[in-house]
Amino acid sequence: MALQTSGPISLNDMHVEVGGNSSTLCSVNDSDIRALISRGANTSQSFLEYYGKSSETELPTGGSTVNGQTQLKQISASSYISSGGTLIVPSNLWVWSENTSVAALTIDIPCTVVNNGKIIGCGGRGGGTNGAAGNGGAAISVTSSGVTITNASGAYLAGGGGGGGSGGSSGHGSNPSGSTGGGGGAGGGQGGNGTSAGGGGAGGALNASGSGGSFVNVYTGGSDTGCSSGAGGGAGGGGGGTLRYSNWADGGGGGRILPGSGGGGGYAQAQSGIRAPGGTGGSGNGGGAHPGNSCDGETCGAGGSGGGGWGASGGGGGAGQVGGSGGSGGAAITGTSRTLSNSGTIYGST
Repeated sequence: MALQTSGPISLNDMHVEVGGNSSTLCSVNDSDIRALISRGANTSQSFLEYYGKSSETELPTGGSTVNGQTQLKQISASSYISSGGTLIVPSNLWVWSENTSVAALTIDIPCTVVNNGKIIGCGGRGGGTNGAAGNGGAAISVTSSGVTITNASGAYLAGGGGGGGSGGSSGHGSNPSGSTGGGGGAGGGQGGNGTSAGGGGAGGALNASGSGGSFVNVYTGGSDTGCSSGAGGGAGGGGGGTLRYSNWADGGGGGRILPGSGGGGGYAQAQSGIRAPGGTGGSGNGGGAHPGNSCDGETCGAGGSGGGGWGASGGGGGAGQVGGSGGSGGAAITGTSRTLSNSGTIYGST
């Protein structure tokens, strides 16, 4: 709340405005009080300069947009306010990250943050020939003491979803051959590669679903009749399907829709009709699905798992096959101790 614009004004009024307790010791030379009028230490000033000043700063919404959405990427509180101030996230603003190692918002000074919008972490990549499934990233990282966070009604704090584990197939006995990618996690996680020639489905832009992956069906013996990649999701992406040693399917990309629906899993189908499906992606804050295994004589397969929904883990790879573990969901808030008040929606640990 801003200071009064007329009438008597006191040092105590200024002290309370910056978060101090009424009638406790303070000085007009305190850095948080001086910050109200952007004044340096030990400089002359008048109480009249403090009329209408506020310790609250609303994040700007007039900058660049992504997919038509107003946004700020990977920001720090100290870039906008001074110690003791209040940072407001407007209701029409996305604060986001495209790096699982960097939070969307880092709170690096003692302050209050009021979220009326959407603060989201980055989704982990699905596992596959590109490597193990990735973990989701945090929405907020707190690195300072003296921090209070309010998540208001209608607002979202959401960690990124973990990537789904890869799957695989065995063409003869336990001899592994084909592979398949897991789905990307909610928060734009890329789908996993089913083959080095593939490229898992891309993660979605803000307020958009991810893309489906590609697939390769190279068997010439006539017994494998179909193969499809995982579909992109509004939250977690779906895992691809694989069967025998002839099919490779990518996972679908995770989306950035809140709460969002999970993408469907792909499949591979033999001439006998048996299928090896991929797992579906998690919706909202649901975990990615484990696809299970399918076998027909010597032909076995386990599809890739679905990527995790917001703040949720991706599914693990097919048991007993060439599979990998799912990535862990990212935290909504991580770091040093803080005070949290929530009347909105939070996906992920706090």
